[in-house]
Amino acid sequence: MSSSKETEFNNLPHWFQRIIPLISVILSALAFSYVVYRYNQASLELVHWVRIIIFALIGIVSLFSAVLYAFNKELSWKWVIGGLSLIPILLALQLILLFMNIFKVAIGSILEGRLPETVRMFIENYPSKFDIIILAVLFMAGILWVIDKLRTKEK
Repeated sequence: MSSSKETEFNNLPHWFQRIIPLISVILSALAFSYVVYRYNQASLELVHWVRIIIFALIGIVSLFSAVLYAFNKELSWKWVIGGLSLIPILLALQLILLFMNIFKVAIGSILEGRLPETVRMFIENYPSKFDIIILAVLFMAGILWVIDKLRTKEK
């Protein structure tokens, strides 16, 4: 019996099936270049180390998928999907950081007793462009998920 991932692989266009190793190598190169970029930064916080580890795992899984393609194409596709499934962890990490910053600013403003200035500083500093992108992607994914659930409920 075929698993659903193998069935998905067989349903992909033939030209796309052949470029999976190229996609895997490109993803791996991008992930490793980000790891090197972050590692060469002067001061790394715990969050950056977590990002480095996750991106390194994505790079390793993608590279392994490209090598595995020569032996088992369907299994290679599973590894590509597995590597890409680590991206929501990065999105969740950024969302958690945003909520922590909001909580920190709210508590700080209550303790200071000067809410308007703290709120103004928060608006100037947060969310960063990266936070806005993450929130937009999460919002779009949520809308697509709701639409998909509504479609399956109608059927």
